[in-house]
Formats: sequence, C-alpha cells, structure tokens
Amino acid sequence: MAITHVRRVFTRLAFVAGTWALAVGMTASVAVAAHAPVSAPVPVTTPAPVPGKEHSGVSRYFSGPQGFAIPTAPCDPAGPSAADGIMADQLNPQLHAKMAGYMDAYKVSCARMVTQAVKDRGLNQRAAAIAIATIIVESSVNNYAQAVDYTSLGLFQQQDWWGTREERLNPAHATNAFFDEVERMYPGGSWNNEAIGEVCWHVQRPREDLRGLYAIEADDAVIMANALWSGTSGTGPKHPYGAGRVVSGRSADGRLEAFAAGTDGVYHSWQTAVNGAWSQWRFEGGPRNAQLSIAANADGRLEVFALSDTTFDHMWQTGVNGSWSTWANFGGGGHRLATGNNADGRIEVFASNSNGVFHRWQTAPSGNWANWEGTGGGPATSRLALETAPDGRLEVFALSDTTFQHLYQTGVNGGWSSWENFGGGGHDLTASYNQDGRLEVFASNSTGVFHRWQTSPTSWSEWTGMGGISNAELTHSRSADGRVEVFAINATAASHAWQTRPNAPYSEWETFGGGGTEIAAGNDADGRIEVFATSSAGVYHKWQTGFATWSAWAWLNNSGPAIN
Repeated sequence: MAITHVRRVFTRLAFVAGTWALAVGMTASVAVAAHAPVSAPVPVTTPAPVPGKEHSGVSRYFSGPQGFAIPTAPCDPAGPSAADGIMADQLNPQLHAKMAGYMDAYKVSCARMVTQAVKDRGLNQRAAAIAIATIIVESSVNNYAQAVDYTSLGLFQQQDWWGTREERLNPAHATNAFFDEVERMYPGGSWNNEAIGEVCWHVQRPREDLRGLYAIEADDAVIMANALWSGTSGTGPKHPYGAGRVVSGRSADGRLEAFAAGTDGVYHSWQTAVNGAWSQWRFEGGPRNAQLSIAANADGRLEVFALSDTTFDHMWQTGVNGSWSTWANFGGGGHRLATGNNADGRIEVFASNSNGVFHRWQTAPSGNWANWEGTGGGPATSRLALETAPDGRLEVFALSDTTFQHLYQTGVNGGWSSWENFGGGGHDLTASYNQDGRLEVFASNSTGVFHRWQTSPTSWSEWTGMGGISNAELTHSRSADGRVEVFAINATAASHAWQTRPNAPYSEWETFGGGGTEIAAGNDADGRIEVFATSSAGVYHKWQTGFATWSAWAWLNNSGPAIN
C-alpha cells in the first residue's frame, strides 16, 4: 500500500469523525519523527519535527480499532490460543475506549506477549498497562509487518533505529526496547509516579496535539493488564510469597488478600478494589496460633496453608477471585512451612518438624496432591524459605538455631539435590531475587542481618554483614524497578534497607517504626510495596504513597487478631 494512499484514508476517516483539521495536519509533512536511535536519543524537552517523516504510528489511531488492511506478523509464534479467544470475549464488555468490542484472539495474544515481556523484565502490572496503552494507540494492538509511516513496524510502531525488522516484530524485543527508553527518561523507577498517558507520550513523542490520546486509553489498558497478568507464564518464573504469622498474596484481579493467625484461628482481610481500601477482618477458623503460607494455583486461584504444632490444614478459592472453601486437613503438625510453584504451575509445599523437612506437591497444575515425602534430612525445627531460580527450578533454604542448609531441584519440575551446608544457625530468614534473576538470601541472628547472593546460577558469595537490628523477623519485597527491599522487626524496632539501584549494594538501615512480633510485605497491582506487621495489639500496615515515600503506620482497617 502506498503511503500517499494511506494518508488519503486517514483524511477520509478523520473527516467522518469530525477531526478534519487534525487529519490535514497528518497529511502535511510536519509530524514528529517519534524516536531517535537509542544510542543518541532526542531529549524529551526538544522533540523536533522532521519534514517528510510521519510519526511512527499515532496517526493510525484514527483508523479505528480494526486497523488498516496491512499485513501483520504473529505475536505468539504458536498463534492465538483458545484461552486468548475466551479472554477477548471477557474483555470486550469491560472496555470503554477505542478497543471496546474489538478485541479478538489475535489482539489478546499480542497484549499477552507484551505483558509477559514486562513480567520477565521484573516490572509490575502498571508497566504492562503503560505498554498496552501505547500499543492500543500506535497499532490498535496489531503487529504490523509492513511499514506505512516512514520505517515504523510492529506493535509499538518502532522505526528502524530501534532494531532490525525481525527484532521490531518480536513483541519481547520491542517491549524491552520501549522500557529501555522508559528507564532512560525516568531513572530510578520514577515512571511509577507519572501518569500512564504521560509516560507513553514522552517515550513515543508524537506531536503535542496528540498527547492526550494515550491518556484516553489508560483505563482500558489497566483492565487488560490486570486480566492478563495472572494468566501469563511463558518462560518467566513464578516467585513465592513469604510465610509467617501474617501473609499476603494477590488475587488474579490484582487485589491483595491478607491472612493473620490468631490464638483462636485464622483471620482474613482483602482489598475491596485493586490498589484500594481493605475490608473488615473476617474470622475463617482453622488452626490456632498457626504459621501461614499462601500460593497461587496455575488457574489463578489462591490457596492458604496453615500449620500448627498439632495439625496442618488448607483452604482455597473455589473460583478465580472468588469465595473460599472450608478448611481441609493437609497433614500433621509441625514447626514451619513454605510454599512455591514449579515451573509448570504446580504448587509445592515444604514443612519442618523435629525429624527434618518434608514436602508434598500437586500431581497436576491446580490438581490433586501427592503424599508427604521426606527430603532426605534437613535441619530439625527449621525456618523455611523458597525462591525460584531464573530457569524455574525451586530452591529451599532451611535455618535452625544451629544450622543453615540448602536444597534445590536438579531439573525444572524435577527431583531434588541432597542438602548442602549454607552457613551457621540464626533467628530468621527470607529469600528474594535480583532483577537479573540471581537469588539473594537474608538471615538474622543476635548480631544483626547478613546476606548471601548468587554470583552465577551455580555459585554463591560469602556471607556479608548488613548491620541492622538483632534477632529480627525478616521479610522482603521488590520495588517496581526491580530493587530488593528488606524489612526487619524485633520487639523494640522496625527497620528498612534497600538496593540503591537494581542488582546493586544496599543502603544503610533506616528506622521504619516501633517494635512488633512479625512482618510481611507484598506489592499492590501498581507496584507499590505494602508492609504488614503484628503485635500483641493486632495487625497494622504501611504502604508506599509514591515510588520512595511511605504512609504512616495504620491499623489494617481495624486491629485484627493479636499476635504475640
């Protein structure tokens, strides 16, 4: 299709829509060249018009959601799936802007691949919404394989300095190139504090009068990102939630759910809207004074495990984002537990008792359970943490008062190694992962907090002291830009340290509040960290109000159960 012919189509469509003046601007050779080479980017403050070179795709916004009859490339090499078609049918009634009623299996497959690339990069759902808002405006979620506006191709309509033809038609490469520029323009994750539409506009850089187009699509992009987030798996590993007397995990729609173990059983509170306020606490029964862990089934349903010294029970969502089952027995009593997901989505549960460490796993994703089996030893009455290696293998860390040991899968979804020595004894531990996928483990003892990290997929650093408070309960979360943040609490104080940039050393500890009995952390759907702490008075929380600013501590709606 000749460029001049396409411009006539723009003009006719714009005239019908009552936007004749804007269409004339498009046909004239005054549009911005949207991107400069990554090696020599055009400053955001001085995007200069380049005569004869159309912007790389915003003009296509006026073509309608179906786009033009331009050849497209597959987004998923396997093609759209049946699930993509189902997702399209679910999304269409929820959307309100350009794509309302026009999503189909192909477009969902494209948005899905972009969402997966965001997840694999270690970014959050808000980042996925930014990317999706951009591809709605730029290409109506079509992976255009023929250049129309100068040399622009693909979902993001990237010109030839963004990569080869093949790279620009690869959704993963195109998404990462887009976020390379996002992170250059908004260093340190500051894009989290900018409106979605503004981030899109600053990176794409069309004419000033087209600036508002991305904002129009932001709300629908959030809906699409939230719907796709829990369903994307690809090659990116699924990382475990923490375990303890208070835990939190996200439902498939992005709402956080929190559980706290009181002296009379388990209590439950949940966000009533994504990134929103919290419900009143609801008593769920179950084991008393339990240790808790939470995991997501492959189909998105959350499952909660509660271990006391005499019993092990679990309950689960009966539908995605839905209500909860009653408690069912899961085993005998024990000391501590941890849960994670195999690469194929099957949940695997570990528990310690006076005889060592045992595990039990789903025999199929979202399915039935194998019997309990020993792991060949492990420290008795140990505290447990799980993390997921970059290739999807689970790794287990077990800390007792005198011993620290390590166990790992020898293959993806496979068998287990023997236990290896990982250090001396301590008080508590937590395990996380760097933006580049390397695992990092933190442990506390009477002299402070220490950490050890992978220097390669198969080797570890020595233990290094971080200072901090003594005999602390530990947890971690990750900032939206992939930085690990560590939180510690003991009877007298809470403190906080963070990586100064992704994959980098840590800040000094800062005071984070008064003392308590347990601490946990999670991420809202928009990436902000939310921290939960307990005391003999109840459960309280503190959350990021921006990328690096925090609220004051407040009760989690009301006080919730006392946890000594």
